Amino acid sequence: MSDLNHVLVLLAVGVSGGLLARRLRLPGGPMVGAMLATGLVSLAAADSSPLPEGIRSFAMLLLGTSIGASLERSAVVRLRRVLPTALLAILTLIAVGFALGWTLYRFAGGRILLVTAMLSTMPGGASGLAAAAYDLGAEPELVASFHLVRIILVFSALPAALQWLLHAHRSRQPRKPQA
Repeated sequence: MSDLNHVLVLLAVGVSGGLLARRLRLPGGPMVGAMLATGLVSLAAADSSPLPEGIRSFAMLLLGTSIGASLERSAVVRLRRVLPTALLAILTLIAVGFALGWTLYRFAGGRILLVTAMLSTMPGGASGLAAAAYDLGAEPELVASFHLVRIILVFSALPAALQWLLHAHRSRQPRKPQA
């Protein structure tokens, strides 16, 4: 298959998977659907290869623009109010990510690069961390695979876990007397 055909097939599969996931109202919809669909096609293909660098870079520009455009003043003001706690949570997540990365590296016994292990266990967006893997000389396919599995597990389990937590929280709230 020519490079152009390969790119067009992957784009068509990704768009189809994203639209299907959105229609089915799956958590993480378009992104998770596109990742799953193209991942399955890549696994099934005899000669799978990633998208060319130019297309990956353009996709990262679109993703960064989308995230940047969603920033609102009200969110920044609200973030300032909880900044010390937020920084503590962020630094804790990063420390746990480093500890998990080191553990993964040690248990893998040299079958995985340290930078790959670290990027695979860091909190953050799958696309951003996979892009960082390209830039840092890690194994982007492995980093992306780790995060795809993480995202699928989180989006599969999180709605039920949140419902349970919210129900438990509401049941502990004192009942207001009725007038």
